[in-house]
Amino acid sequence: MAILSKKLAIAVDLGATNLRVALVSHTGKILKKLKEKTAKTGKDGSVVTNQIIRLIHEVTKNTSLKKIAGIGIASIGPLDYKRGGPVHSPNIPFPFIPLIQPIQKAFSLSVALNNDANAAALAERYFGAGKHLKNLAYITISTGIGGGAIVDGNLLLGKGGNAAEIGHMIVDTSYDLLCTCKKGVGHWEALASGTNIPRFFQAWAQKNKKSQSFSFATAKDVFAQANKRKPIILEFLDDLAKVNATAISNIIVAYDPELITIGGSVALNNPNFTINGINKYVNHYLKLPKIQITKLGEDIGLLGTAAAAFQK
Repeated sequence: MAILSKKLAIAVDLGATNLRVALVSHTGKILKKLKEKTAKTGKDGSVVTNQIIRLIHEVTKNTSLKKIAGIGIASIGPLDYKRGGPVHSPNIPFPFIPLIQPIQKAFSLSVALNNDANAAALAERYFGAGKHLKNLAYITISTGIGGGAIVDGNLLLGKGGNAAEIGHMIVDTSYDLLCTCKKGVGHWEALASGTNIPRFFQAWAQKNKKSQSFSFATAKDVFAQANKRKPIILEFLDDLAKVNATAISNIIVAYDPELITIGGSVALNNPNFTINGINKYVNHYLKLPKIQITKLGEDIGLLGTAAAAFQK
């Protein structure tokens, strides 16, 4: 990665649930970080834009902008790069959030915009487990599910910059669950995302005629019962593991990576359930890559988008 003479970057990680803004060095050290819940109420998506601008002012309060190479933004998708922001994201209530133009105007710095999972793939490539690899994939299992892939050293973007929207690959044809995107059924995100795991459990229990006297509001509730070794939950998670392994198998045959790292709140908070289930059911059609939970934690998006800012 060609590092500019300026040694700092502003990194923004815009997620459906949380917004993080940080000041990052060219070596990948996070010098200062702020975190808030992403704004969900207001007239339009500019409430999120203004939230980001305010946090950038706070995180650079005692730092001259002359020392900063640029601003990197890792955002939920899908992204419209011509308009400069996410459009009709299934996990946020605004049809469009303007990012590039207003933030460039506010700080007179270049802005590099990437899908959040693409940025995370860059983080693994430059600061993480994939530092010496040219072929890797990153997956986030969180509020939604997304991914990024680097093939032969190049980040895959696609014609509109939205390649590797792997959360919307079809992995199931039996439950007929409509995805959060409302564009189709059987998507990986419709079953295995943090948002939809409780809904999948209800559909699974009904289809398999499992009597149960409890329901779940969040994925965290499901895994809490799993940690108590509730038999019905362990049986459900075994079937969820099959869904995740099907998706991972598809990613392997699509990209033939040397490494797959997995992040996002669901995976980071439940690493053993995630990795053990995938390893149990993943397809061995091709030689398996190394599959592991990312060691960069929740900061992976910030590190990746900082790398993009330095490159730009």
